[in-house]
Amino acid sequence: MMQALDGIRVLDMGRLGPSAMASMYLADFGAEVISVTAAGPGDMPGPDDDFWSFASQMTLIARSLNRNKDSLTLNLKDPADRDRLLELADGADVVIEDFRPGTADRLGVGYRALSARNPRLIYCALSGYGQTGPLRGEGGHDLNFIARAGLLDLIGPSADAPPVIPLFFLSDFGGAAMHAVTGMLMALLARDRIGQGQLVDISFVDSALGLANPLAYHLLNGGEGFRRGALLYSGSFPHYALYRCLDGGWLAVGCFEPWLWQGFCEAIGLPQHGPADLMDPDTARLVRDEVAAVLAQRTAAEWDALLGPKSICVSAVQTLGQMLDSDLAAARDLVAETRHPQRGTERHLANPIRLSRTPARIRKAAPEPGEDSQDIMERAGRKATGVPT
Repeated sequence: MMQALDGIRVLDMGRLGPSAMASMYLADFGAEVISVTAAGPGDMPGPDDDFWSFASQMTLIARSLNRNKDSLTLNLKDPADRDRLLELADGADVVIEDFRPGTADRLGVGYRALSARNPRLIYCALSGYGQTGPLRGEGGHDLNFIARAGLLDLIGPSADAPPVIPLFFLSDFGGAAMHAVTGMLMALLARDRIGQGQLVDISFVDSALGLANPLAYHLLNGGEGFRRGALLYSGSFPHYALYRCLDGGWLAVGCFEPWLWQGFCEAIGLPQHGPADLMDPDTARLVRDEVAAVLAQRTAAEWDALLGPKSICVSAVQTLGQMLDSDLAAARDLVAETRHPQRGTERHLANPIRLSRTPARIRKAAPEPGEDSQDIMERAGRKATGVPT
């Protein structure tokens, strides 16, 4: 079956999760993705490493995000290996990297060097603060980026409580990885029109800030500043909140629109609170207490079964494992399988983008570092180095 990106070749020089996720999305839709890494077998976790060790976490990211890719080990500080990379880039459509700005140039594999050899190349550079600007040389992780972008200051139940660190990486995976995919695809489309490639400059801070577009618009156009806990989605308002149930489980109530809130109040036997002024703190506190008392009389599953079919935006809070084992996951084909020669059968989360004619496919488990070095370099007519197959 034809895939959307058949015939597109991608070199991923990235070392971190966002670049790996971005290239995984391309690989799922048929692009030939070669993951270029300097890691060898000694960098993999040993038998005594627990799940939360750094090595184990890096392996988890690699094996979950490098499916459908080939792996090539190169030492870009070695002139011979750098030449091998340059030769591969000559025939590539896209190159991805996540070095600190200036590093790729010093290694001789930056945008200027590669585009001079291959003018049709799309070069996607991911970095904390972008390729330009006063902070381009600074390092950071997701927590630093969302702090700098102004998002972290808004996450939490009240102005008196400290900001809350999100469980998942907002700037890394929620922003930068998806913006990188979007940017690369748009650059590929533009190449068909202008005949040339271009640089795709993705900043983690820019990407995080982009998630707050409506709030930024408000401030940029004279609106008042925001206070943590005062936003609807802070969980401090009765109609967009979590409630404890009889079994200790939680019910998520997301009745943002007035008619949804009215329907919810009627369904749980509190119709008098449907038209309440929930922006008034005293009223909101009273309503929340009374709603909590009612919802505490049944289990989360019972409320879910009762209220879910009414389409009033109420649902039980599930664990991740419950979701993966659910009828919904099965019906939507959200889990796929691969088989690796050494590791055996592995299960993967399917690609969430559904195309009816050129769908994503999970064809291959993530390779061990360097597993495909020999085949890749033989296809390029060169001798392989690094980890043998």
